[in-house]
Amino acid sequence: MSSPRHPYTFVSFARTPWSSVWQTWEHILSRLAHEHRVLLCSRVPPWDEALSVLIRSPLSWRSRPIAPRLVELRPWPWLPRVPQCSALDAALTKLHVARIRASLRRRACDNRILYIWHPAMADMVGRFGERLVCFHCYDYYPDYPWLTHKQRREVTEQMRRLVDKADLVFAAGEAMGAQLGRRDVHVIPNGVDYELFATAHDRTEAPPPEMAHIPHPIVGHIGRLQSGLDFGLLGELARRRRDWSVMLLGPIPGTLPPDRRALFEAFRAEPNAYYIGGKPVGELPRYLRHVDVGLMAYKVEGWLKTAFPLKLFEYMAAGKPSVSPPLDECVRYSDIVAIARTVDEWIAAVEHWLANDSDELAQQRMAIAKANSWDVRCRRIVELIDSRLDPGGKGGRQ
Repeated sequence: MSSPRHPYTFVSFARTPWSSVWQTWEHILSRLAHEHRVLLCSRVPPWDEALSVLIRSPLSWRSRPIAPRLVELRPWPWLPRVPQCSALDAALTKLHVARIRASLRRRACDNRILYIWHPAMADMVGRFGERLVCFHCYDYYPDYPWLTHKQRREVTEQMRRLVDKADLVFAAGEAMGAQLGRRDVHVIPNGVDYELFATAHDRTEAPPPEMAHIPHPIVGHIGRLQSGLDFGLLGELARRRRDWSVMLLGPIPGTLPPDRRALFEAFRAEPNAYYIGGKPVGELPRYLRHVDVGLMAYKVEGWLKTAFPLKLFEYMAAGKPSVSPPLDECVRYSDIVAIARTVDEWIAAVEHWLANDSDELAQQRMAIAKANSWDVRCRRIVELIDSRLDPGGKGGRQ
C-alpha cells in the first residue's frame, strides 16, 4: 500500500463507536492504519440517546488510541443532535465539526481522504479540506427492517445525496452495487483476517470452557445475532436432529423485535441448543476450531438479499464446511459452500458435510480465503484512491 503520495489521513465517519465485535469498517480501518493515519468519528447522538450516554459513560467523549495510527474521537454527548430544531441542530453540528478540524490540525493530519460508511454522515462532505470523498456501502441501509417509514425515507435521501457527492463509491457485492444507481461503483467484497482464522484449522487446542461440555457434531452460527437471523430454522434443526449440538455465538446488537426474541428463546429451550455471548474478533478461532459445520442461518429478505456475510471467508479460512441460504454473494461459491432453502435441504447439507468433508476440501477453502484477505481489499482501495489523484498531487477536491 505504499506510494510517493502517502501516507493519507483517512477522516472516517461511522454510525457507531469502535467495538471489539468488528464489522466491515473496523476490519478495513485497522488495516489502513498500518501505513496511513486514521481519525475515526462516530455519529452525534440525538438528545434522547445522549442523556443515557452521559449517565452510563460520562468520559466516553474523550479521544482514545485504537492503534498507533488510529484514533477514535467520539462526539460530545452534552451537545447532542436536536433534529426537531433545524437552526439549533446546524449550530451544534458546526461545533462538532470545529472540534474535528482542531484535532486534525493538532495532529498535523494533511493529505485527507474523507471515508464515510453510512449515509447519515452525508453532511460531512466538504467540511475538512479533503482531497477525495469515498462512500463505502457494506449493507443496503434503506432496507434495514427496524427503520420506521420516516427513517427509511430519510436514509434513502441521504444515500442518494452521498452517492452523488462521493468521488469513489464502494459496495460489498455486485447486487448491492447495482442498487446504488451509479455506473462506476467499485465492488470491494468483505474479506477475512486469514492469518487469524487459519489458526482454527488446528484442533489440537482444548475447547474453551463454554464449549467443553458440548458434544459433537457441533453445527454453529458465529456472528452478530441481529434480527435477520433465522431463529426458527435453528430451532427446527435442533428439534429434528437431537444428535447434533446447534450452537449460536455472538452478541445481540440492540433489542430483538418481540417475534424474533420469542423464536430465540424457543431455540434456547431446546436441550441440544447452546448459546454463547459475543467475543472479541481475536478470540473467535478458539471457538470456531471446534465447530464441525458452519452455518450462515439468515432469512433471505430485506437488506440481507444483497448482504455479504463476514463469516463466508472466515469459515473458509478455518477450513470449515458451511451451509448458506441462497444469498447472491454465497451462491457464487456454491461449488464449495452448500446452498439450502428448506429445512430439509439444510439438514441434508449438514449431513453431507459431516459425512464427506476432507482435508483436501479444507485446503481448497483456505486457498480461496487467503486470496480474499482484508489486506488484499485494502490494497485495492488505496489503488483506486491513488488512481483518482494525479501524480503531482493536484487531483481530487481542492
